[in-house]
Amino acid sequence: MRSLVIRALAILQLVRLPLALAVGSDLWLATLLARWDPAAAGRSASTMPLALVLALAGLVGGGMLGFAAGMNDLLDQRRDQATNPGRPLPAGRMRTPHAAMVTFGSLVTALLASLAFGDDALRVALLAAAGIVVWNTMGRHVPAIGIPMMGLAHAGVMFIPWPGQPFTLPACLILLKATVAGAVAHQRLGKRPVLDTQGLTTLGLILAACVAGLVWLGIRRDAPEWPPSGQLWLAIFPALSIVWFLWLLRAASREPTREDSALLLHRAVVAAPPAMAAAWSLSMQRPVSALAFAGTAVACWVLTSLAREVHAMLAAPPAWRG
Repeated sequence: MRSLVIRALAILQLVRLPLALAVGSDLWLATLLARWDPAAAGRSASTMPLALVLALAGLVGGGMLGFAAGMNDLLDQRRDQATNPGRPLPAGRMRTPHAAMVTFGSLVTALLASLAFGDDALRVALLAAAGIVVWNTMGRHVPAIGIPMMGLAHAGVMFIPWPGQPFTLPACLILLKATVAGAVAHQRLGKRPVLDTQGLTTLGLILAACVAGLVWLGIRRDAPEWPPSGQLWLAIFPALSIVWFLWLLRAASREPTREDSALLLHRAVVAAPPAMAAAWSLSMQRPVSALAFAGTAVACWVLTSLAREVHAMLAAPPAWRG
């Protein structure tokens, strides 16, 4: 029984459960945006029962994240023996074939779930999966390119429930959040290769081009006016979520140790997507959705702390686990 529990926890650690829930929040927001837009009335995202469509969106987000995380761990086994010995593969809690099966199964789950949103949604999911492969094999070794590529992948999955989504501002915010957090983590945690001034400039230019592209896409698709005329105060909610996220990043960069910085950065990255989704819901005057996303943000924050304790317990010597 105990071995089964350890294996189950190893799988949850491999697929980064708290972060998978956060990515699922992005997909849930994208699904709700489609349901709230009359132009998507004929899409599967709007016609399927709410519980079913949210479950499918969660499978897409969690599957994509599980595929990305599992592939990262498979490629980094040797490095993790020195830098992250508590992960399932270097710690011996999971064998390579098992990890490969979980990784491939996560991808298949995400693709099958995306197919329920339509053939065009499957194509977007395949494109996102290809981006994950490119990032894991090449992009992360060139951080000035890899970090914004990672942010673009996070933003790209927002279009799986409805590839024709005209309201691209939430995707822009996700792109900015993921890229800035990735750059801060890369610098603060001492990852290699180092991001020098030239690299940061390149990263900034790529990020600006991606944001401009998403804004142009929204304009081309005749995005609805937001915030509506006479209700500019609604923009305060997304603005506050940005301020809160930047405050967390600033606090993480000032932590005295890398371990404390890593924990706070992880909490920020995990809790920010549902918190921002709650802010967007409030800005669109959807209080029920906002409350649900706020609860998800709290759950993500708590799960991050629990995951750290569980991983520390599993990594402890056998005498301390009895």
